[in-house]
Amino acid sequence: MISVIIPTYNRAHTILRSINSVLNQTYTDLELLIIDDGSTDNTQKLITQIDDSRVRYIYLGANSGASNARNVGVS
Repeated sequence: MISVIIPTYNRAHTILRSINSVLNQTYTDLELLIIDDGSTDNTQKLITQIDDSRVRYIYLGANSGASNARNVGVS
C-alpha cells in the first residue's frame, strides 16, 4: 500500500482536482491522507462529501504551516 499525503489550507477551489488525480491512478492500493491545516473556506465540506474508503481527512483546527501538516500525515 502507498500513502499519499496532501496538506491543504484554504484550497477549496483546487483540492478536488488534486484528489481526483490521485484516485484516478491505475494503481489503486493506496490511501489518501488529506491534512487540513485549519482551513476557513469550503475545503472541509468538499472533502467530507467524497465517498471513497481510500480517503482519510484530518482537520488540524489551527493553521500551523504545511510542514507541520505533512508531519501529522507521516505520523
